[in-house]
Amino acid sequence: MMVTKNLLASLKSVFAFSLLAVLTVAPLATAQTVSFKPKGRPEQTAGGAARGGCLQLGASVGTDGNVSDPIAALIPATDGEFTAAQHPTVMVNISQPGVRQAELSLWDENSNGIYQTTIPLAGTAGIVGLQLPEDAPPLEVGQRYKWTVAVVCDVANRQRDAVVEGWVQRGEITATMTQDLKAADALKQAQLYAANGFWYDTVATLAALRQSRPEDTTIAAQWQGLLDSVGLTELAQEPVVSPAQAEN
Repeated sequence: MMVTKNLLASLKSVFAFSLLAVLTVAPLATAQTVSFKPKGRPEQTAGGAARGGCLQLGASVGTDGNVSDPIAALIPATDGEFTAAQHPTVMVNISQPGVRQAELSLWDENSNGIYQTTIPLAGTAGIVGLQLPEDAPPLEVGQRYKWTVAVVCDVANRQRDAVVEGWVQRGEITATMTQDLKAADALKQAQLYAANGFWYDTVATLAALRQSRPEDTTIAAQWQGLLDSVGLTELAQEPVVSPAQAEN
């Protein structure tokens, strides 16, 4: 009888140890990757391609002799993506240090100017979000708008500006999605925006996380995955900076 009790105790110990080992080495469930399927019609050129100069800022020259664009937009190569916001944020990468001003402009489909504002910058190279201010006319649901961002290289000669442009259309979110967003953390919000086709909100939400938690490998992987999904892999390692730094 004593042998049976000892055997049962030994088996229980082995089972407990095995279960602990499984729980210890079992990988945690991987969070749903933030990826995006563009909704707009494909463009013939890369999304966010820039025009203009800014060479006096010290443009970087690659080993192939090509000069990198001083500004690039974080948008898919399409003619327009959606936002859920009345005043969306446009994400751009400024590749060269020393830029102190950006000019954000909004146009309707007939090229009529709607709004224009100058945003101070920190002079730090990196990805920055430029939000349409609250005093700007809100985007109307179902309407397409063209935006432009110009980095001001020389205030005395605005023809030297480097300019990037894109299109945005405001979509309507459902009541269910609104409730889901309220209950979600920032990463889940980005996933919800992406799953429902809202590019501008997806990238702005994830960029804010990337800026606030630059050493977080999970966020870095999500950011990489998002940019990979829309062909912007080369921008994934750029730091995310804030225009508010310009006030320091």
